[in-house]
Amino acid sequence: MRKIVFIFIIMLTMLATGCTYDFGRTEIEKILFITTVGIDKAEDGSEDIIITAISRNIEAYGKNQSFPSMKRSNIIVSRSETISEAIRNLSSYSDKKIFFGHAEYILIGEKAAQDNLLKYLDIFSREHELRLNSKVIIVKEETAQSLLGKIADEDVSIRDYLRSLFNSNKNLSTSDEITIINIMNMLDDNLVSAYIPCIKIKKNIYENSTEKSKKNIIELNGFALFKGEKLFGYITDEMARAFNWIKGKVHSGVIVLKSPSGENVSLEIVDSTTKIIPKLSEGGLEINVQINFSTNVTEIKGKENIFKEETLSFLENQQNNLVKKQIQDVLSFAKENNLDFFPISEIVYHKYPVKWQYMKDSWEKIFPEIKTRIEVNSVLNRTYDIKEPIKSGYGVEK
Repeated sequence: MRKIVFIFIIMLTMLATGCTYDFGRTEIEKILFITTVGIDKAEDGSEDIIITAISRNIEAYGKNQSFPSMKRSNIIVSRSETISEAIRNLSSYSDKKIFFGHAEYILIGEKAAQDNLLKYLDIFSREHELRLNSKVIIVKEETAQSLLGKIADEDVSIRDYLRSLFNSNKNLSTSDEITIINIMNMLDDNLVSAYIPCIKIKKNIYENSTEKSKKNIIELNGFALFKGEKLFGYITDEMARAFNWIKGKVHSGVIVLKSPSGENVSLEIVDSTTKIIPKLSEGGLEINVQINFSTNVTEIKGKENIFKEETLSFLENQQNNLVKKQIQDVLSFAKENNLDFFPISEIVYHKYPVKWQYMKDSWEKIFPEIKTRIEVNSVLNRTYDIKEPIKSGYGVEK
């Protein structure tokens, strides 16, 4: 009781004498919420690091406006010898307290990724204010500062723009979101090659076919692969989707095949499952990749009726062979370059934990020699609103 009275008296004394105490609170209007961070290695030959910080868009009402309009995001750039110092120096460019707890995306320029990924991510895994579930993206053939500036020119929320790219990519299954904690786990394992989604600027795309005007667009472009802490290369398009087949992360996508008459038939992937089964025998280690998926017909180019048993069987075999080849290609690429980014080592460890203790020291020799068996089974389910192609003549009576 005496303690409580004593503390109460001290607080009254502080108030009476006009003293104030900062309990760590800051008014929200005095905080600059950072949503996206870009990291680049200086291109002038120095060891400096460039940080580009993007703040949250602010709603503003103008004259005669019923609804708020979005102001462009604030872009603050800082440069220093370390990321920690560069981030701290950002405060000198703003009259508000900079808060990184809302940073959802971290973009790393290609030069920085080639230099040393770990060096540029260390503070993001260590600093208490930063989130371990922030997503990391590699900027292909560009600096993060330049790419973020181009998105800002679109007068949209950069965070929402990046979110929409990942959401839209579920229709293609050629990329995936990777968080800082995921990357930390991959880098902690010396036998695993890290993979991170990459983004690039696609130049000179026709915006208006009648006016022949062109613009640059930004697209997700597969994955950046790392050997150790350094960028090794990229996998894109079909090879990136084949990687997602193996990871069991193909949500959707389009497969284009040829009908028996040579016309294009477009099929939509509607579901898929993947199993990877390692097997140890006297002949060595074998990996069995089993993929099952189904598709629907979305487009038939031509008048041919493909809904016959022999034609459907022909198309199913064709899509099985296509997916199988794509998976073989990405596995061959991984083995040729000794990049276990799946990672198969982890699958073998969980299946054979005791035997793994004798294999792990030789994994870099074992991995390129692994035998792989790929089984792909698919079902062509159905068409959509119509069955027969237009102008096919089926069902028409005169």
